Amino acid sequence: MTRYAVARALVISMFVLSARHAIAQGSAKDPCALLKPAEIQAVDANAKIGSGVGETNPLGASCTYHWGPRTKEWGESALSIRLIDTSKAWPGRNPDIITQGVLLKVRRGGPNASQIPGVGDAAVFSLSERYPTNRDATAEAYLRSKGVLLSVELHGGDLVAKKDQLIALLKTAAARL
Repeated sequence: MTRYAVARALVISMFVLSARHAIAQGSAKDPCALLKPAEIQAVDANAKIGSGVGETNPLGASCTYHWGPRTKEWGESALSIRLIDTSKAWPGRNPDIITQGVLLKVRRGGPNASQIPGVGDAAVFSLSERYPTNRDATAEAYLRSKGVLLSVELHGGDLVAKKDQLIALLKTAAARL
């Protein structure tokens, strides 16, 4: 197992284990309400997309939609919507630093990374260039006025070909916040 896989598994398990704590405190935003399965269908016209599975933690919330069939190249396809409360994730951090951090992903994200105009204070598209076999693409935006970092991550398939659809989903989700 690579270091990335171990780190990702650790983050996911921390996210899941802390869900009960966050549910008890209440969640201000529901990422499952930001996109409808019919809208997600744009990234895979032949898939049957069901309901998303939501989770919360002290820093935010997520919603993941899974669909098949499983492939030997990437397994099951999935789309995750994540909301991170920036005041909890980076308490006291200057919002300009968060903006710069998001935009830095364009320079470090490889040849397919790009800035996304028209959404939030800073928004980017990037592929998992460091681990290309993971088949992950992310469109994310920092929305200072809402106090959140919103990301829409797609797992599986030809991600460069699905860039525009993923960006459109990010813009739709951001408009519903």
